[in-house]
Amino acid sequence: MAARGCDLAFTAPTELRVEGGLPGGGKDSVIVRVASIVPFLVMKGMALSDRLKEKDPWDIYYCVRHFPGAIDALSEEFHPYMRHGLVREGMEKIAAAFASVEHVGPVSVADFEEVTDPEDRALLCRDAFERVSLLLGKAI
Repeated sequence: MAARGCDLAFTAPTELRVEGGLPGGGKDSVIVRVASIVPFLVMKGMALSDRLKEKDPWDIYYCVRHFPGAIDALSEEFHPYMRHGLVREGMEKIAAAFASVEHVGPVSVADFEEVTDPEDRALLCRDAFERVSLLLGKAI
């Protein structure tokens, strides 16, 4: 069974050069095609409702936090896709998971990072909630 939204991964994939060492020595590089950021986040949004794994909300948070150009650049990536039903559905699922600092999205981010100090945990949950909320406000 294919994951809901995975067909989007083939829409405008991103090409990355990966370099590494060969088992016998020497270096080589290849170009690989991977899902661009919008299909990746949509698939993560779909996964939020199909399974409960802490890594899915963390992946969303990581992408939002580290996207080159920050949230403004990331929100621009969504504009060509926002009429696509699966994109809107995936973003709605992300919005539901990150609806507050107490919701499953931010809490899973703190759980995945194994933050146990109550103050640090609260700060991380707040950061995850605010960053994802800001993206949703700009992208949708």
